[in-house]
Amino acid sequence: MTCAFNFKKYLLFLILLSSLFVWIFYIIISHGPFIPISIWRTSAFRKTKNFSNWIVVTTNVKPTDAIKYMSNLPKWKLLVVENSNTPKDWKLTNCIYLSLAEQQHVYISKLIPTESYSRKIIGYLYAISEGAEAIYDIEDTIKLLTDLDDLLNPDAFEYGLQYNGNVVFNSFKHFGQSTIWPRGFPLNKLSENETNSYFVSNFKKPSINQILSDGDPDIDSVFRWTLKPTNTNLNISFDSATPPVIIPPLVFTTLNSQATLFRYEALWALVLPVTPSYQHSDVIRGYWAQRLLWEIGGYVGCYPPNAYQIRNSRSYTVAENSSGSYFDPNKLVDFLIEWKCPVERTFFQCVSLLSEKLAENGYWQQHDNLVVHAWIHELETSSYKEPKRKPFIDKNITNHTNSVIYEPMDSANLKIRQQSKWNQVLGMTSFCKDTSFQIKSTSLASVTFPDILLVIMFNSPFYDNIPYLQLIYGVTFRYIIYCGPDIQRFLKASNNFAIKVTFVESVVDKGYCVYTCLSAAMKMNFDVQGYLSIGDDTLLNSWNIHKLPLDKIWYHSDIARLYKGKKGPTPWWQKPVGQIAMNKAWRFLHNVTADLKPVVNKFVHTLLANNAPKDGAMFGASDIVYIPNRYKKDTIFFLDVFAECKVFLEIVIATLVHGLVEKINIIDLEGQYLWFDGKRKKVPELFKPNDTYLHPVKISQIKTNLKNFFCNTYFPLTLKGIRNNNTKV
Repeated sequence: MTCAFNFKKYLLFLILLSSLFVWIFYIIISHGPFIPISIWRTSAFRKTKNFSNWIVVTTNVKPTDAIKYMSNLPKWKLLVVENSNTPKDWKLTNCIYLSLAEQQHVYISKLIPTESYSRKIIGYLYAISEGAEAIYDIEDTIKLLTDLDDLLNPDAFEYGLQYNGNVVFNSFKHFGQSTIWPRGFPLNKLSENETNSYFVSNFKKPSINQILSDGDPDIDSVFRWTLKPTNTNLNISFDSATPPVIIPPLVFTTLNSQATLFRYEALWALVLPVTPSYQHSDVIRGYWAQRLLWEIGGYVGCYPPNAYQIRNSRSYTVAENSSGSYFDPNKLVDFLIEWKCPVERTFFQCVSLLSEKLAENGYWQQHDNLVVHAWIHELETSSYKEPKRKPFIDKNITNHTNSVIYEPMDSANLKIRQQSKWNQVLGMTSFCKDTSFQIKSTSLASVTFPDILLVIMFNSPFYDNIPYLQLIYGVTFRYIIYCGPDIQRFLKASNNFAIKVTFVESVVDKGYCVYTCLSAAMKMNFDVQGYLSIGDDTLLNSWNIHKLPLDKIWYHSDIARLYKGKKGPTPWWQKPVGQIAMNKAWRFLHNVTADLKPVVNKFVHTLLANNAPKDGAMFGASDIVYIPNRYKKDTIFFLDVFAECKVFLEIVIATLVHGLVEKINIIDLEGQYLWFDGKRKKVPELFKPNDTYLHPVKISQIKTNLKNFFCNTYFPLTLKGIRNNNTKV
């Protein structure tokens, strides 16, 4: 039997088969599987070279001055993500504008409503596909005050403070605003286990940097109501000199999308949930991301303000418009602390697992879980490299070098600073209540140094003297650190202090290595112009400091040379902390790694130019020295080397100073050293108001035989405009 060929049936079959292929292709395009974002690499839209650093915003308004400023940063590329509320005529040169039409190239766009703030997700993916190493997540209401170069400086993250508290860290309190708290902060943890305990640590760059903004910052919405009507801008300022702080595992801080830097190893953490409200979305993301950072050895750093925020009307939308009423940061933090990822899982598997658990427990919805899965798929199909997992074991993430009790400056507000200064004035007059003082309004005109960190070093833990030192220097110096051995002795003494102070514990080896205090203070990373280090028994005439340049080293000129293999002018050169220790230090310095060779070679060259002997040292009394911030890195390096080799203080400081700069550029401090010839008992007679320092002055005697000297002579000179009956100022 033969079969006739039926051409009509065959044609019908081909038509049906073609229709099936078209239908399958439509399903793929419309519903998945995922279309990788790498399609942009061949799109006509891509007209820019690769950039390492990106700024990503979405906007509902025409280009603001803040946006225009961002578009002109030379080391950053601005990417603006359109949403359905963005003005249709939005236009700005020198940026990439990602339209809604172009966003449709990726499947994940179909999971995000066009009006949603979470459209930023597509911008993050675009930047990652273009080779982003860092993404600055920011809002269009924030005016940057810097060019962001500090965020790219690797040296800026070598040292810093690590928080040593529990559960939650309030960044607002740390940076000088103790009465307010960030949006999304767990309210039941506001006073729970609060501590001022930190470590000075060396650490790698934080994976995520949360940066504050002055002006109208990201405070809790309900709390905002208690301050002003919601349509009125606030004018809050944080202390910009306050040291940054890193947050260890088992501790959370609030993160937002308003001024946050994500580095390459944390770019996966940018995805924003869609179903929570605008007020909750980035906060939930922040807690979720922090818990996952523990699994790759990453952490968050909190930094002082680099911007000023002026809010638009959308920013004042509050909780009643929220569809995310299920969000409770208190419960979320407790849940995340208890959550564990199985050891055998890869990192992205941990990301997926935690996302599923958040949906199961109602912290976000199943739709957000789908968004996260789509996000991970997009990352995997792009050039982004999945972080290697390091299963979380314990809290320790850094090498601790010093314990710190850090007391923030309570406010950066000028009126409060003046009130604080006035309280110092009243403290002096109260202490000198038997002396007749004339108080004038010009008292507050005395020079204050906000840009100098005063480091007061203790050879021995005589910490009961700290209130008197604070009385002496608190009017002139905004930032003071006390440093010495045995933090427990400090804590015991501080129970009786009327004012809280910052203390750094350091190994001073009976005072031989008390310069470790200067190194520790520098490692805290205050944003100051320089560091003035004095002994606790050095009396500083602070009214003379304003005449000295802050960009040069201050020291005295009474120095001597110490030669290798020879006796010197000081008996310390013959002791283990002298020549033996210095020889050990030189052996180390001559054998440093290649990257440190230029630093050491420059140091040696400068020493020789200052007539120092080769492989010898310099010697001089070292109870006062000022080092500008620009020499901080080298100072830390050499002080740490000398401390490791246990070189004596008066050899170290003289050698350091003459190794950093040529003598002609060192400011010679005028002052007196009272040696063991009976002069130490004649402080009032030998005191010279035009000198910079007098040493030693035993501060404990301020309560007894030196009280008249301080009340009748020293304090009136400190407080310009205040005079007693006998002293002319």
